[in-house]
Amino acid sequence: MNLLRIWGTRKFFSIAAIFYLLFFILFFFAQGNRLPDSSIVFMQMLGMGFLVFFSLLYDKQSIYKTILVVAMFQLICCFGLRYFNMDYFNDPLGYRPADSLLYHRYASHIDLSLVGYIKYLNVLEVKLDDMGFPIIAYFVYQLSGDPVNGIQLLVLLNVIAVAISSYYVYKISSLFFDKGVSCFAAFFWGTELYAVYTAAAGLKENFMVMFVVIAIYYIVRVKRHLYLRDIIRAVLFSLPILLFRTPVFYMLMGALAFLLLLRFPVVKRYFYVYILLIVVFAIIYTYQIIDELAVQQGYTYDFFEGLVETKVRDQGRFTFIFNYLASVFGPFPNLIADDLVKRNYITLYSFSSMCKVFYSFFFVYAIYGVFKNRQYELMGIFIFWLLDTIMLDFTLFAQHDRYQWPHMPFTIIFAIYGLQCWKENRHVLRWDRWYMALALLLIVVFNLR
Repeated sequence: MNLLRIWGTRKFFSIAAIFYLLFFILFFFAQGNRLPDSSIVFMQMLGMGFLVFFSLLYDKQSIYKTILVVAMFQLICCFGLRYFNMDYFNDPLGYRPADSLLYHRYASHIDLSLVGYIKYLNVLEVKLDDMGFPIIAYFVYQLSGDPVNGIQLLVLLNVIAVAISSYYVYKISSLFFDKGVSCFAAFFWGTELYAVYTAAAGLKENFMVMFVVIAIYYIVRVKRHLYLRDIIRAVLFSLPILLFRTPVFYMLMGALAFLLLLRFPVVKRYFYVYILLIVVFAIIYTYQIIDELAVQQGYTYDFFEGLVETKVRDQGRFTFIFNYLASVFGPFPNLIADDLVKRNYITLYSFSSMCKVFYSFFFVYAIYGVFKNRQYELMGIFIFWLLDTIMLDFTLFAQHDRYQWPHMPFTIIFAIYGLQCWKENRHVLRWDRWYMALALLLIVVFNLR
């Protein structure tokens, strides 16, 4: 069955689940020794099952009912995974936590005042763009009065952050599409299984993306109506990103500047020349830009180049190919893995990654539609995606959901637009069928590589 024909409907989730089960059966017989433990497999299937079940409950005519369904899904799945971590791994943060364990240790110093706490982070040489989540965790632990209770309360705050970001995905989508489609986008984003994993594992991504989505909403509004208040809101909601991932802040500002320039008639008249100049500028100044951002992180361009060379040496030249493909069509789902660490976490949210591979057909088609129809408001979102993707291509981090997470909600919105463009145009060849075959092949090859 061509899964792309039901993209944007409830049926997509149940049919996608059948594809996922078929993949699992294939890898069970082909690479059974690389499958995760049965308990991890059970959690994969449970998460997928909950997603399919809740897809029957959300309301396409009410965003508030949809957000309530999203919150219920996140609440059940996040605390369910948290208690699974405690029972199976004997650690609430999951298997061998690294970053999340540091965040927890930082935030546990609730005896310090806020000023003292920030000084403490500075003494430990915590980078500016890694302070956002420790500060949030600190306030939550203060509120709970105890780190043990605080680490559980933080899961609830994650649920709220996901619900808020889902609401703003709806608001962005509503600028272009009807209520039913926009509710689908909000539900799809709100039930991403990586968001569940992030909440249970005590990571920062749900909070970071909440600010990104709100900022993008006001950035898009700037193109529609040039109100000073929207520009101010766009900047204000972008500023917290400096405490999470500095390059993403610059990408947001780049998208804002792009849309502001598009308000000039001369830029619209020579739009493609303008785009070409941006590409040429980016190529010429790539080294300087990345080096400057790296210096702000305490590194250098050469340091990141060394990391890339190490990855290629360890994983082979195919790393480049899969990374470039993953940056556009992925991240690809990991149903099996050689590394025990990866088996115990990266497979937990692979169902959502598989869904991304499928709807990426319409995402790519949307890029064509945006330029063909000169859909300027969506071009601001495209610029944000492009800048983030170039960064991932350079560092070879595109194969991981965590690093694609800042632009992931916008791929859903783009895919919906791509579906509309696809329906409006006539096609000599059924490219969607060819893509389905290619997507299935890519998933199999990626897992068996």
